[in-house]
Amino acid sequence: MRFKVISVPILTILIISTGIFAQNDGSATPRPTPPPILVKTPTPVPKLSDTLAKNLESLAKNEEISRERREQAYTKLLEGQRHIWNMSRQRSQGTTNGARLAKQALQKAVELNPKLAEGYTALAELTLTTPPNDINEAISLGSLAVKIDKNNFGAHRILSRLYTIKSRLSSEGNSDGGSGIISLDDANSQKAIGAWKEIVRLDPRNAEAWAFLSEFYKRTNKPAERISALQNWLSSSTPLETRFYRTVMGNQENLSPENASIKLGEALLDAGRIQESVEVLNQAVSDAPENPEAVELLGKALEKADANTSATAVQTLQQAIYANPENLSLIMLLAKVQSRAGNTNDAAKFLNETIARLAEKDKNAAANLQISLGDIYSNSERYDEAVAAYQKGLTIAGIDKNNLATDNERDFAIAVFEKIIRSYKLANRFADAKLAIDNSRQILGDEDSFSDRQMIALYRENGKKQESLQAIRAARLRFPDDYGFLRQEASTLTELGKVDEGAALIKSLIGKKNSQTPSMMYDDFSNYIFISMLYSDAKRGKEAVEAANQAYQIAGSEEKKQIAKLTLATAQQNAGDFKSAEITLRGILAESPNNPIALNNLGYFLVERNEKLDEALKLIQQALRTDPENPNFLDSLGWAYFKLGKLDLAEENLKKALKAESTSATINEHLGDVYQKQGKPELAKTAWQKALTLASDTEQINAIKLKLNKKTTK
Repeated sequence: MRFKVISVPILTILIISTGIFAQNDGSATPRPTPPPILVKTPTPVPKLSDTLAKNLESLAKNEEISRERREQAYTKLLEGQRHIWNMSRQRSQGTTNGARLAKQALQKAVELNPKLAEGYTALAELTLTTPPNDINEAISLGSLAVKIDKNNFGAHRILSRLYTIKSRLSSEGNSDGGSGIISLDDANSQKAIGAWKEIVRLDPRNAEAWAFLSEFYKRTNKPAERISALQNWLSSSTPLETRFYRTVMGNQENLSPENASIKLGEALLDAGRIQESVEVLNQAVSDAPENPEAVELLGKALEKADANTSATAVQTLQQAIYANPENLSLIMLLAKVQSRAGNTNDAAKFLNETIARLAEKDKNAAANLQISLGDIYSNSERYDEAVAAYQKGLTIAGIDKNNLATDNERDFAIAVFEKIIRSYKLANRFADAKLAIDNSRQILGDEDSFSDRQMIALYRENGKKQESLQAIRAARLRFPDDYGFLRQEASTLTELGKVDEGAALIKSLIGKKNSQTPSMMYDDFSNYIFISMLYSDAKRGKEAVEAANQAYQIAGSEEKKQIAKLTLATAQQNAGDFKSAEITLRGILAESPNNPIALNNLGYFLVERNEKLDEALKLIQQALRTDPENPNFLDSLGWAYFKLGKLDLAEENLKKALKAESTSATINEHLGDVYQKQGKPELAKTAWQKALTLASDTEQINAIKLKLNKKTTK
């Protein structure tokens, strides 16, 4: 054991003071018991801000500070600032002494003149830049400065930046396992917004303030305020110092007008102001055609634009390509715009010419453009030409079963085969899709599970559940450690009415561990969640609730507890306990107001019960702001619009959902209901028949059959 070394003088003092040096003459006379040491608890030192605040309060409201004291205070202020300046020059050398001298001078300045706002501001800055870097103390000192002088720019800047840090703005977008996004600290966010507003009041062209305000408005779902802030940022002067903004928002960010323009285009797009978005992004691409973010956003805006708006982008893109003939993103975007305008042949001609030009000097670029040509044909429902283009892309890339030398080549081959298979599926050519999957196996080899997954999906999408089960079991023999195949088997068994058999597969893993190969397969929490979902799908509410509660008991973290509660709410809903499901979901939203799954599920449950439809719509729309492409959320939105009688919007969103999740019986059934209501009986029949092949729940199957029978008997 190591002991703390104490110097001799201090040790001697301690021994003497405790009476340990009693004389020892060798007799058995006991030593006197030393008196107890009384340890005095030190009185806590008040914070400087508290002391200065009391000094300021004790000052009579109209009390004048003499000219002499004001001059002395200002002299001390300059002295403190000189020490701070010297510290910045010396960097690490002598900073401790410099900080002490600066603090003494500044403290003396505000003692001489408690109304000297600049003194509190300087103290706040010093508190931030020297240990212990106390943010809360700096805020208190900065608040004193603006209390004295509401126009003190330096103090407002300190406060705005510190409240921004405390708001957790820089943490936004990080996954938390529950809601998907770490929530802003509401109180500090509002304080930050207020402080940045003070900055733009004092300096209307302050780019940093407008940039942060636009970000706060984006995160707090205030689209009009966000757009206004971005417009003001766009017209502001670019600051020289951008370190704080980049620290919070990321090193790739900047405060230039060009960046403001791109963000404005995105904000207009998010707000549904498509034409304005295209105009702004069109200019951004024209100014910086090499900027991939601007090109990508313009592409997204043009996907939602009408023909006339899209046409305005063609000339800009042609000019940008002329200046950047090797820019594949621009080339692909121009071809897509031409195709969407109905000029598919022109787009194909343009791409073929470009491919021929690039084939000799850049094989990879030519192959990627060839795949884009296939996408254009597929989107125009010219599936044979699409497949031919995809296959030619493989040839240009030199892909064959003996030549997958790199991971990039393997990834390229997988992506292309996925497109070929999808094209055949869209054309309802089952046999050709199956043949394409067999061809992919020859190229990728038996060690890759891609072909197995595609074959399983093909069977499931065509309602061939037994064939799907056989394919899953064959894959499990070859990939025994693949948890995905195990879950697929359990799900398929449930769809076949064998939920107990499916649940038993997952239950067999409970309590088992494999330290050599950590895997979700041996995660009891995840397994209980999945078991609950299986029972929910089978309408076995009691068992579903029990499994969700078991997951909650072992959850551990708050994130997992939220997941368990979401699963419990679904189980309660499917069990017919609607009130409990609503209470559970509202409880989650009380803790995490932006949880997208809870927002969507509560909205959908309300729609299903024809209750509070306006609230349900708002809940679902809020969920979609977090995940705009989520097919489940889009289905909920389409179904809400259907219940509200807004059939065009219902059709639009259900089609988008189906594009992302074509194997959903529910989405197909909902779309059939919309078509039937619109007076499109043949389309309704097709959608319902597709839903019938995909459905596994007896109640849903009977409901779809009833709809088909009613239609056919009319």
